[in-house]
Amino acid sequence: MTLVGVDWGSSNLRAYRFGADGTVLERRESARGAARLQRSEFAGVLGETLEGWLEADTLVVLAGMVGARAGWHEAPYLACPADPDNLAAAALLVEDAPARCFIVPGLSAIGASGVANVMRGEETQILGSGREDGTIVLPGTHSKWARVEGGRITGFSTLMTGEMYALLRNNSLLGQLAEGDAADEDAFALGARRALDNPAGVLPLLFSARADVLLGSLSPQAVASYLSGLLIGGEVAAMREAAQDGLVLICNQMLAARYRVALAMAGTTDVTVIDGADAVARGLWRIGGLLK
Repeated sequence: MTLVGVDWGSSNLRAYRFGADGTVLERRESARGAARLQRSEFAGVLGETLEGWLEADTLVVLAGMVGARAGWHEAPYLACPADPDNLAAAALLVEDAPARCFIVPGLSAIGASGVANVMRGEETQILGSGREDGTIVLPGTHSKWARVEGGRITGFSTLMTGEMYALLRNNSLLGQLAEGDAADEDAFALGARRALDNPAGVLPLLFSARADVLLGSLSPQAVASYLSGLLIGGEVAAMREAAQDGLVLICNQMLAARYRVALAMAGTTDVTVIDGADAVARGLWRIGGLLK
Protein backbone atom coordinates (compact mmCIF):
# COMPACT_ATOMS: atom_id res chain seq x y z
CA MET A 1 0.00 0.00 0.00
CA THR A 2 1.19 3.50 -0.86
CA LEU A 3 0.27 6.18 1.69
CA VAL A 4 -0.30 9.87 0.93
CA GLY A 5 -1.08 12.44 3.63
CA VAL A 6 -2.79 15.78 3.07
CA ASP A 7 -2.93 18.64 5.56
CA TRP A 8 -5.79 20.70 4.12
CA GLY A 9 -6.28 23.96 5.95
CA SER A 10 -8.46 26.97 5.28
CA SER A 11 -5.87 28.85 3.21
CA ASN A 12 -3.74 26.13 1.61
CA LEU A 13 -2.95 22.45 1.51
CA ARG A 14 0.24 20.44 1.87
CA ALA A 15 0.55 16.92 0.52
CA TYR A 16 3.13 14.29 1.49
CA ARG A 17 4.01 11.07 -0.35
CA PHE A 18 5.45 8.57 2.09
CA GLY A 19 7.89 5.73 1.63
CA ALA A 20 7.35 2.35 3.25
CA ASP A 21 9.19 3.45 6.40
CA GLY A 22 7.36 6.77 6.77
CA THR A 23 10.02 8.88 5.08
CA VAL A 24 8.57 11.81 3.14
CA LEU A 25 9.61 11.15 -0.44
CA GLU A 26 7.98 14.22 -1.95
CA ARG A 27 5.99 17.26 -0.85
CA ARG A 28 3.56 19.43 -2.74
CA GLU A 29 1.72 22.62 -1.82
CA SER A 30 -1.32 24.41 -3.19
CA ALA A 31 -2.97 27.72 -2.35
CA ARG A 32 -6.39 26.16 -2.87
CA GLY A 33 -7.40 25.97 0.76
CA ALA A 34 -10.69 24.58 2.02
CA ALA A 35 -12.21 28.01 2.65
CA ARG A 36 -11.74 28.95 -1.02
CA LEU A 37 -13.56 25.94 -2.51
CA GLN A 38 -17.10 24.89 -3.19
CA ARG A 39 -17.92 21.38 -2.04
CA SER A 40 -18.05 20.17 -5.63
CA GLU A 41 -14.46 21.34 -6.24
CA PHE A 42 -12.60 19.31 -3.61
CA ALA A 43 -12.32 16.06 -5.54
CA GLY A 44 -10.91 17.82 -8.61
CA VAL A 45 -8.39 19.87 -6.61
CA LEU A 46 -7.21 16.74 -4.78
CA GLY A 47 -6.82 14.83 -8.04
CA GLU A 48 -4.83 17.66 -9.63
CA THR A 49 -2.60 18.10 -6.58
CA LEU A 50 -1.82 14.38 -6.33
CA GLU A 51 -1.41 13.80 -10.07
CA GLY A 52 1.15 11.04 -10.66
CA TRP A 53 1.00 9.85 -7.05
CA LEU A 54 -2.24 7.85 -7.19
CA GLU A 55 -1.96 4.13 -7.86
CA ALA A 56 -4.38 1.24 -7.45
CA ASP A 57 -3.33 0.64 -3.83
CA THR A 58 -2.89 4.28 -2.77
CA LEU A 59 -4.57 5.34 0.47
CA VAL A 60 -4.98 9.05 1.17
CA VAL A 61 -5.43 10.40 4.70
CA LEU A 62 -6.64 13.99 4.99
CA ALA A 63 -6.69 16.24 8.05
CA GLY A 64 -7.69 19.81 8.76
CA MET A 65 -10.53 22.05 7.61
CA VAL A 66 -11.33 19.70 4.73
CA GLY A 67 -13.39 17.85 7.35
CA ALA A 68 -15.15 20.92 8.74
CA ARG A 69 -18.86 21.59 8.36
CA ALA A 70 -18.11 23.96 5.48
CA GLY A 71 -15.43 21.69 3.99
CA TRP A 72 -15.65 18.70 1.67
CA HIS A 73 -17.42 16.32 4.05
CA GLU A 74 -17.89 16.91 7.76
CA ALA A 75 -15.98 14.49 9.95
CA PRO A 76 -17.68 14.81 13.37
CA TYR A 77 -15.54 15.77 16.36
CA LEU A 78 -14.20 12.96 18.52
CA ALA A 79 -14.27 13.57 22.26
CA CYS A 80 -11.04 13.52 24.25
CA PRO A 81 -9.19 11.51 25.39
CA ALA A 82 -8.04 10.28 21.99
CA ASP A 83 -5.00 8.62 20.42
CA PRO A 84 -4.06 7.64 16.85
CA ASP A 85 -6.08 4.41 17.07
CA ASN A 86 -9.20 6.31 18.09
CA LEU A 87 -8.78 8.85 15.29
CA ALA A 88 -8.20 6.16 12.69
CA ALA A 89 -11.27 4.23 13.86
CA ALA A 90 -13.41 7.37 13.59
CA ALA A 91 -11.99 8.56 10.25
CA LEU A 92 -14.58 9.28 7.56
CA LEU A 93 -14.38 7.34 4.30
CA VAL A 94 -14.91 9.70 1.33
CA GLU A 95 -17.00 8.12 -1.40
CA ASP A 96 -16.55 10.78 -4.12
CA ALA A 97 -12.73 10.88 -4.11
CA PRO A 98 -10.18 10.09 -6.84
CA ALA A 99 -8.63 7.43 -4.56
CA ARG A 100 -9.40 5.63 -1.31
CA CYS A 101 -9.56 8.61 1.04
CA PHE A 102 -10.26 9.07 4.73
CA ILE A 103 -10.77 12.34 6.62
CA VAL A 104 -9.40 12.48 10.18
CA PRO A 105 -11.95 13.88 12.65
CA GLY A 106 -11.17 16.86 14.83
CA LEU A 107 -11.29 16.67 18.63
CA SER A 108 -13.56 18.17 21.26
CA ALA A 109 -13.00 18.69 24.96
CA ILE A 110 -15.01 19.96 27.90
CA GLY A 111 -12.96 21.57 30.68
CA ALA A 112 -13.54 21.20 34.40
CA SER A 113 -15.51 24.46 34.40
CA GLY A 114 -17.75 23.24 31.58
CA VAL A 115 -16.10 25.33 28.83
CA ALA A 116 -16.15 23.60 25.44
CA ASN A 117 -13.24 23.49 23.00
CA VAL A 118 -12.69 22.05 19.54
CA MET A 119 -9.69 21.60 17.27
CA ARG A 120 -9.35 20.39 13.70
CA GLY A 121 -5.93 19.67 12.22
CA GLU A 122 -3.91 20.41 15.33
CA GLU A 123 -4.59 16.91 16.69
CA THR A 124 -2.54 15.46 13.83
CA GLN A 125 0.42 17.72 14.63
CA ILE A 126 0.22 16.92 18.34
CA LEU A 127 0.24 13.18 17.71
CA GLY A 128 3.12 13.66 15.28
CA SER A 129 5.22 15.55 17.82
CA GLY A 130 6.81 12.39 19.16
CA ARG A 131 5.80 13.28 22.72
CA GLU A 132 3.86 10.78 24.79
CA ASP A 133 3.44 13.01 27.86
CA GLY A 134 3.46 16.72 28.61
CA THR A 135 2.07 20.04 27.43
CA ILE A 136 2.12 20.83 23.73
CA VAL A 137 1.42 24.35 22.48
CA LEU A 138 0.49 25.34 18.94
CA PRO A 139 0.71 29.15 18.73
CA GLY A 140 -1.25 30.89 16.02
CA THR A 141 -4.57 32.47 15.16
CA HIS A 142 -6.25 30.26 17.74
CA SER A 143 -3.47 28.97 19.99
CA LYS A 144 -3.97 25.48 21.42
CA TRP A 145 -2.54 24.27 24.72
CA ALA A 146 -2.97 20.50 24.82
CA ARG A 147 -2.20 17.92 27.47
CA VAL A 148 -0.84 14.55 26.35
CA GLU A 149 -0.74 11.60 28.72
CA GLY A 150 0.42 8.14 27.67
CA GLY A 151 0.20 9.09 24.01
CA ARG A 152 -3.40 10.30 24.32
CA ILE A 153 -4.65 13.87 24.01
CA THR A 154 -6.59 14.22 27.25
CA GLY A 155 -7.72 17.84 26.95
CA PHE A 156 -6.88 21.27 25.61
CA SER A 157 -7.61 24.99 25.78
CA THR A 158 -7.91 27.58 23.00
CA LEU A 159 -6.69 31.17 23.23
CA MET A 160 -7.53 33.49 20.32
CA THR A 161 -4.23 35.34 20.57
CA GLY A 162 -3.39 35.66 16.89
CA GLU A 163 -6.87 36.69 15.85
CA MET A 164 -7.08 39.28 18.63
CA TYR A 165 -3.73 40.72 17.54
CA ALA A 166 -4.92 41.06 13.93
CA LEU A 167 -8.17 42.71 15.01
CA LEU A 168 -6.48 45.17 17.36
CA ARG A 169 -3.63 45.98 14.98
CA ASN A 170 -5.77 46.48 11.88
CA ASN A 171 -9.28 47.34 13.04
CA SER A 172 -9.10 49.24 16.31
CA LEU A 173 -8.27 52.61 17.76
CA LEU A 174 -5.06 51.10 19.13
CA GLY A 175 -3.64 50.38 15.72
CA GLN A 176 -4.30 53.82 14.26
CA LEU A 177 -1.10 55.28 15.71
CA ALA A 178 1.03 52.28 14.72
CA GLU A 179 3.63 52.74 11.99
CA GLY A 180 4.81 49.51 10.40
CA ASP A 181 5.23 46.03 11.82
CA ALA A 182 8.99 45.84 12.30
CA ALA A 183 10.06 43.74 15.27
CA ASP A 184 11.02 45.69 18.39
CA GLU A 185 12.34 43.29 21.03
CA ASP A 186 12.27 45.85 23.85
CA ALA A 187 8.65 46.81 23.15
CA PHE A 188 7.62 43.17 22.98
CA ALA A 189 9.35 42.44 26.28
CA LEU A 190 7.68 45.44 27.91
CA GLY A 191 4.24 44.27 26.81
CA ALA A 192 4.89 40.69 27.90
CA ARG A 193 6.21 41.76 31.31
CA ARG A 194 3.21 44.01 31.95
CA ALA A 195 0.79 41.22 31.01
CA LEU A 196 2.56 38.67 33.18
CA ASP A 197 2.69 41.00 36.16
CA ASN A 198 -0.94 42.16 36.01
CA PRO A 199 -3.28 39.79 37.89
CA ALA A 200 -6.29 41.54 36.35
CA GLY A 201 -5.36 40.26 32.91
CA VAL A 202 -4.70 42.00 29.61
CA LEU A 203 -7.94 43.95 29.19
CA PRO A 204 -6.97 46.85 31.51
CA LEU A 205 -3.60 47.12 29.72
CA LEU A 206 -4.63 47.33 26.07
CA PHE A 207 -5.33 51.05 25.93
CA SER A 208 -1.76 51.74 27.03
CA ALA A 209 -0.72 50.96 23.44
CA ARG A 210 -2.34 54.26 22.52
CA ALA A 211 -1.74 56.26 25.70
CA ASP A 212 2.00 55.55 25.74
CA VAL A 213 2.35 56.81 22.17
CA LEU A 214 0.41 60.00 22.90
CA LEU A 215 2.50 60.63 26.02
CA GLY A 216 5.78 59.95 24.23
CA SER A 217 6.90 56.81 26.09
CA LEU A 218 6.29 54.43 23.15
CA SER A 219 7.14 55.09 19.53
CA PRO A 220 4.57 54.47 16.78
CA GLN A 221 7.04 51.99 15.24
CA ALA A 222 6.93 49.92 18.45
CA VAL A 223 3.16 49.60 18.80
CA ALA A 224 2.83 46.34 16.85
CA SER A 225 5.50 44.58 18.92
CA TYR A 226 4.09 45.99 22.15
CA LEU A 227 0.61 44.68 21.33
CA SER A 228 2.10 41.30 20.45
CA GLY A 229 3.89 41.25 23.80
CA LEU A 230 0.73 42.10 25.71
CA LEU A 231 -1.26 39.34 24.03
CA ILE A 232 1.37 36.59 24.08
CA GLY A 233 2.27 37.54 27.65
CA GLY A 234 -1.41 37.39 28.52
CA GLU A 235 -1.69 33.95 26.95
CA VAL A 236 1.29 32.63 28.91
CA ALA A 237 -0.04 34.21 32.11
CA ALA A 238 -3.40 32.52 31.64
CA MET A 239 -1.72 29.14 31.07
CA ARG A 240 1.15 29.58 33.52
CA GLU A 241 0.24 26.47 35.52
CA ALA A 242 0.26 24.27 32.41
CA ALA A 243 3.75 25.51 31.51
CA GLN A 244 5.41 24.79 34.85
CA ASP A 245 6.97 21.48 33.81
CA GLY A 246 8.22 22.59 30.41
CA LEU A 247 6.50 22.25 27.08
CA VAL A 248 6.74 21.68 23.34
CA LEU A 249 6.04 24.47 20.84
CA ILE A 250 4.87 23.47 17.36
CA CYS A 251 5.34 26.56 15.21
CA ASN A 252 7.78 28.51 13.06
CA GLN A 253 10.98 29.99 14.45
CA MET A 254 9.71 33.57 14.54
CA LEU A 255 6.75 32.71 16.77
CA ALA A 256 8.89 30.36 18.81
CA ALA A 257 11.34 33.17 19.61
CA ARG A 258 8.56 35.38 20.96
CA TYR A 259 6.97 32.63 23.02
CA ARG A 260 10.37 31.69 24.45
CA VAL A 261 10.79 35.26 25.72
CA ALA A 262 7.38 35.34 27.41
CA LEU A 263 7.76 31.83 28.79
CA ALA A 264 11.19 32.61 30.22
CA MET A 265 9.72 35.65 31.98
CA ALA A 266 7.15 33.27 33.51
CA GLY A 267 9.93 30.95 34.67
CA THR A 268 9.68 28.30 31.95
CA THR A 269 12.90 27.68 30.07
CA ASP A 270 12.45 23.96 29.29
CA VAL A 271 11.03 24.52 25.80
CA THR A 272 11.41 22.32 22.72
CA VAL A 273 10.47 23.66 19.29
CA ILE A 274 9.13 21.38 16.54
CA ASP A 275 8.40 22.45 12.97
CA GLY A 276 4.70 22.24 12.20
CA ALA A 277 5.09 20.74 8.72
CA ASP A 278 7.28 17.93 10.07
CA ALA A 279 4.86 17.24 12.92
CA VAL A 280 1.79 17.03 10.70
CA ALA A 281 3.58 14.71 8.27
CA ARG A 282 4.48 12.32 11.11
CA GLY A 283 0.94 12.52 12.47
CA LEU A 284 -0.60 11.74 9.08
CA TRP A 285 1.76 8.78 8.74
CA ARG A 286 0.86 7.43 12.18
CA ILE A 287 -2.89 7.72 11.67
CA GLY A 288 -2.79 6.59 8.03
CA GLY A 289 -0.97 3.40 8.93
CA LEU A 290 -3.88 2.41 11.19
CA LEU A 291 -6.64 2.88 8.63
CA LYS A 292 -8.44 -0.21 7.40
